[in-house]
Amino acid sequence: MANPEVSAQMQEFIQRESQMAQVQQMIATLTDVCWDKCVSSPGTYLSSKETTCLENCTKRFVEVTQFIMQRAAHKAGESSGF
Repeated sequence: MANPEVSAQMQEFIQRESQMAQVQQMIATLTDVCWDKCVSSPGTYLSSKETTCLENCTKRFVEVTQFIMQRAAHKAGESSGF
């Protein structure tokens, strides 16, 4: 018979690791998308235009991701009858 405390700890560990993997995936996607959009030719430094573009791209990416997550949670709540 499995120890319920160990099982709960394992589930928490798996959940934390899954969340960490999702954050890392989001950062990788964000980096790819914004870098390709904002940096035309990499050099030894970023121009002010590239820096501003990266900042704006990052903000928009995060805002859209949060919106999508909230919308999905709302839809899931509707479908479960809450």
